[in-house]
Amino acid sequence: MTSSGRVVLEHAEVAGELVQLRPSSAADAAASFELVHDQPAITDWILWDGPESIEELEERYSCWVQEREDRTLYAFSIVERASGEWAGSIGVWHYHEEPVAVLGYLVGVPYQGRGLGTEAVSCAVELAFRELQVLLIRAEVFANNLPSIRILEKVGMRHDEGEEIFHEKRGAEVLSHSYSISRVDWELAAPPKGDWQVRSARAD
Repeated sequence: MTSSGRVVLEHAEVAGELVQLRPSSAADAAASFELVHDQPAITDWILWDGPESIEELEERYSCWVQEREDRTLYAFSIVERASGEWAGSIGVWHYHEEPVAVLGYLVGVPYQGRGLGTEAVSCAVELAFRELQVLLIRAEVFANNLPSIRILEKVGMRHDEGEEIFHEKRGAEVLSHSYSISRVDWELAAPPKGDWQVRSARAD
């Protein structure tokens, strides 16, 4: 490890008023399967069509840090603090060659409309800026996914005009919008630091 490389999270937990973000694990698979499998209210609005089995999720969640050639994924579970129940997931993609992070998330239907998604995304944004030291955070959202768009707007992200992306889903072309927030804009409106448990190091 050196002081000049990119930041690598070895462990991270963030607690807000409503939710806790903690590293995903295989133990989350059963709860996730119950909330996501065959749930068009969720899978209609994300590229992933959901899991086919609990075993698929056990493998998916077995390692919360997943390295790719150009980026690292940190996979977090969203836990409702009041009940201790698994409420969703949020991923933070940290790019290696540029100071950018990209978010992706889902919240189970029973936990929607109660502020959990907004707080989870807000915590992930704060984590990326404070701990990963990025300068820009982005997220993609299907153009008609108004509840998710409202979440992004509540945490200060704004629509990137001209950044329209098309994906293929179930044989159809789907329009997505890009939303982003810069470190400067976030710092101007940043809330007090939450309850953190973070260990990090620097990669060569």
